[in-house]
Amino acid sequence: MFQDISKQKFTEIALKETREAELENAIRLQLAYNSIGMGVWEWDFAKQYLAWDDRMFSLYEKSREDFSGKLEEWESLLHPEDIKNTKHQLDKVLDTKSIVSSEFRIVLPNGSTKHIHASAIAVKNKVGQPIKMVGVNYDITEKVKIIEGLEEAKKNAELATQAKSEFLANMSHEIRTPMNAILGALQLLKSSVNEERLRSILTNATFSAKNLLTILNDILDYSKIESNKLELENVAFSLNKILNSVRYELENTATNKGIALRFDVDKACCDTWQGDPTRVHQIVLNLASNAVKFTTEGGVNIKVACLPIHGKDNLCIKVIDSGIGMNKEYQQRIFERFAQADPSTTRKYGGTGLGMSITLNLVKMMGGGIKINSKLGKGTSVAVALPLDKKEEDVSSQDAEELVTPELSGKRVLVVDDNAINKVVIEAMLEPTNAELITADNGMEAVELANQSHFDLIFMDIHMPVMDGIQANREIKKYNADTPVVALTANVMPSDVAHYMEQGFISHLGKPVELEELYALIDKLLLRKATS
Repeated sequence: MFQDISKQKFTEIALKETREAELENAIRLQLAYNSIGMGVWEWDFAKQYLAWDDRMFSLYEKSREDFSGKLEEWESLLHPEDIKNTKHQLDKVLDTKSIVSSEFRIVLPNGSTKHIHASAIAVKNKVGQPIKMVGVNYDITEKVKIIEGLEEAKKNAELATQAKSEFLANMSHEIRTPMNAILGALQLLKSSVNEERLRSILTNATFSAKNLLTILNDILDYSKIESNKLELENVAFSLNKILNSVRYELENTATNKGIALRFDVDKACCDTWQGDPTRVHQIVLNLASNAVKFTTEGGVNIKVACLPIHGKDNLCIKVIDSGIGMNKEYQQRIFERFAQADPSTTRKYGGTGLGMSITLNLVKMMGGGIKINSKLGKGTSVAVALPLDKKEEDVSSQDAEELVTPELSGKRVLVVDDNAINKVVIEAMLEPTNAELITADNGMEAVELANQSHFDLIFMDIHMPVMDGIQANREIKKYNADTPVVALTANVMPSDVAHYMEQGFISHLGKPVELEELYALIDKLLLRKATS
């Protein structure tokens, strides 16, 4: 008897503790629901009754007295565009044992809209039949607004980037068009003048014109890097050829400043590497020209070696100068775009402040690293390591021969350009080839001339009145499919060049036209083709 009473008391205590624990958990759960504004609901299938807690009434801004508990009444609160999908999500709850989540909008009594996140699960009896559905709702309107705001900001940023790219492309075209006449005329004058003083003036003028293009190219390069549109070549190239080119481009400047320009290449360093020669040249030139620019006494030493780093051969380039140097603060900022030590640096030394930023990005794209060490007034040392592949083949002698003027006697060449000055320049460049030159002012004239007689080569401007170059090329190809047509244009963005090639142009020649590039292209399209 006493034992039975004892057991009963023990059971009552255990039940009391269990109820208290459940109540405590329920309170904690309710506090958690309240903290995030979560309402709990239950839909009893047998009673066909939808029960809401206080938080649900608050979410839907309805009073308990005005809610019948019918499912149809809840459905009437849904946004008309979300009813079908939300009911479909409810049906999915019955078909799965897991929690189903969805998002929908409700229309409040004042006509405003609220975004709701809902989660629900079906409760089943012992034989697996669903007897009720329980779930939660909470307000995600602010979250949705933030996401929409971010999407709008992203869209605006993309539009701004597109507008910037279009502006840069247009600026490039507008600058390159007159520069074609300037640089072309300077090249022609330089080749025809014998007086040393005048040749020196023309050389300096040509150098200044090319410097202007370098600034323009820096801006375009940074734009391409920023939009991830810059692609690297992967070809065999001669390191010595790159170094000789850099020496040629900087030697006069260094000599005029009275500073030494030295190149120290390790004898064990091979000459042939695999990679992008244009961008490797750009890296070396950016570093070396910076060193020359900021050095007034002493000199600049470019050291080159092949060193193993992390088990792989690296092309290592170190540029050491005895120039003005930098403090620690500026060393941390040097790779930022548009960065100069201070405004007076730009005024005194010039430059866009993009060179080092572009260099860093190019080095990173090649998988390499860059390190800078400098002391104010004591000079600067910049070391670059590029993990490129060494090649056995010798390419140092490639294109080593001096490019001669192509002989085009008996060939007919058509030049199509609406700019009279540009037309005169390209004619003057082609005159020494002895080709028969014919000109046209627009695409329509070019089509008519091409239909009347045969041309061995056509140089076609793109932006022209009456008919543009792309349309003219299409019309010419209808009846003269084998006639090579070259896009001769100031549009030099990679996307533009790719577009012209897709439109059937055989090649692209950018303005300002370089004599070497012009003659090399003619040699490739006409002379090598004829002998192959």
